[in-house]
Amino acid sequence: MKLGSKIRKYRLLNDMSQKELGMMVGFSEATADSRMRKYESDAMAPKAEIRTKIAEALNIDMEAISDIEVSSFADIMYVLFELEEEYGLKIEKKDGKTAIVFDDSDKDLEPLISFLTAWKDKKDSITDDSDEEAQHDYDVWKSHFVSDLKDYYGKKEKEITDNYKKAVSAYKGPYSETSSDVVILLRKMVESGMTLSTRTKHISHGILANGFTFKANELLNPPTEEAKKLFAQFLAELKHWEKLGAKTYTDVQMPDGSFSITYYVEISSFAVIVNQINNFLRHYVSMEDQSEYAIDAFENSFTTELEMYNINLKEEIKNSQR
Repeated sequence: MKLGSKIRKYRLLNDMSQKELGMMVGFSEATADSRMRKYESDAMAPKAEIRTKIAEALNIDMEAISDIEVSSFADIMYVLFELEEEYGLKIEKKDGKTAIVFDDSDKDLEPLISFLTAWKDKKDSITDDSDEEAQHDYDVWKSHFVSDLKDYYGKKEKEITDNYKKAVSAYKGPYSETSSDVVILLRKMVESGMTLSTRTKHISHGILANGFTFKANELLNPPTEEAKKLFAQFLAELKHWEKLGAKTYTDVQMPDGSFSITYYVEISSFAVIVNQINNFLRHYVSMEDQSEYAIDAFENSFTTELEMYNINLKEEIKNSQR
């Protein structure tokens, strides 16, 4: 669909005339309808500033009136080729149907999988495709679903922050001085009943952001009082690292239909923490099937690694700023 057709589609969806939209964008009453008519017929392309105002006036995502134009099967193929090259898309055939498939286990694709999950949930909620009112609501939902979902992510993160605000403010230390202290804290959280996984992102050459992912529902309904206490300490630690100069940020996603939140620390050496806690997680999930000898051997190895890779956090954060 061409840009002009997209603008017209969302204008009609908002039950708005060309003149009304043009005036909301900032054109005079005398020129508003003619300017919008030129845009919708693709006789003139709106500049970036005007396009932003059109999106705001129509209450839609900027992406909804992007320059992407798919008007033929060949166009579709080249979009799919790009998705294959950049995001690992695969083609599958089963029971007389052709499907495009993404790997849900690919952590780099979590934002995309979250979008697709939200889309499927919305589409599944429409039980009658002939219901014009439901179809209208669906079209409206699509026009700003990205911004709506991100707003919802923000509300979920705020809910978690507010739930721990008092406990974080009350925590006065001690704070982790070394990477080994952080590993021990994370291990205690897992042993207290928390579900934990890790993420690593390449920010730029030589810079990594290492993240620790938790299930939002568990954070809002902690499995134990000890888990709640330890997570509050973890949030207090994050604030402490920020004061020392570390860059931290969060990322909320819902790849499997349930919300998860990842707390990232942009310090490359935190990869040591990620590696050690991943070793512990692999050990922890299989403990019931291990012999006492195997468990003791792991604990000895775990302790040795903590002593060997015991990085001073304050110095490491200071060095990362040079």
